[in-house]
Amino acid sequence: MKRFFQIGRFCLFAGLITVTLQATASSVQFIERIPDGNELRVLDTRPVAECEQQSIKGARCFSVGDLLGHSGRLPSQRDITWMLGTLGLSGSETVVVVGSPGDTRDFIAGVLYLAGQGKVLILRPSVNQMITTNSVPLASGQRRSMSRELHYTAHPRDAQIVLLRELQQRLSGNQSLRLLDVRSHEEYWGELIKGWRGGHIPGAEHWSQKNTQPLRLTRMDVDTVVYGRGPLDSIASFVRLQAQWTQPAQVFIEGWRAWSADSQLPVDAESFYEKKMLTDS
Repeated sequence: MKRFFQIGRFCLFAGLITVTLQATASSVQFIERIPDGNELRVLDTRPVAECEQQSIKGARCFSVGDLLGHSGRLPSQRDITWMLGTLGLSGSETVVVVGSPGDTRDFIAGVLYLAGQGKVLILRPSVNQMITTNSVPLASGQRRSMSRELHYTAHPRDAQIVLLRELQQRLSGNQSLRLLDVRSHEEYWGELIKGWRGGHIPGAEHWSQKNTQPLRLTRMDVDTVVYGRGPLDSIASFVRLQAQWTQPAQVFIEGWRAWSADSQLPVDAESFYEKKMLTDS
């Protein structure tokens, strides 16, 4: 049996089978140098103008602006797979994601992973550092084509995506669940509001990614769900966790903005704006 989910405009065809959750850290990894091999595809996640000026030889330019609109929402699955096809990807390749360390680079890597890309490698050193040291062959980056070069045929890792109503049902049904809130400490406690309300989802624990201690593994019978403010930091934080774990994690892509916008959903450490105005949501 299968079901069709909608994440904003991000549509995903999710199979309700356990094997879909057989994700391992080997499918996504952080690396210190680009491996040898002609089969690799390199995606530069910096702004297209910087990528086109100079990048790693053979790199294609693919920035956050290609995926997120002004609202911060993801396009549909169909549009995402079409975009990946314009980069010359079919889904079976090993892709090296490069750029500047942070959410932007890791978000692109996470989208590729969730889209079903065979293997995703994230280069830790920044491209600018590699350009300065001239440690790799360099050339102008190539922007993606206006038309599809290949059909992207990978199967999405849908079972690692959790939607708003599904999360609500799982929490209300007392399902064993570990929620990790990756926003700032101030946002978690409702001292800083970047949504319709301040606070956090009941039962969530705050996970500071600045903590150098590795996050302990969850029991195999308990799902771990990561969420941030919205798709950008939710997916970026999720892929960083998945890269260090051997067991599959899950991501609530819509994040705090979607949860806080529904007044019927419970919130711990709840806070509100004194004035009826939403800023920097």
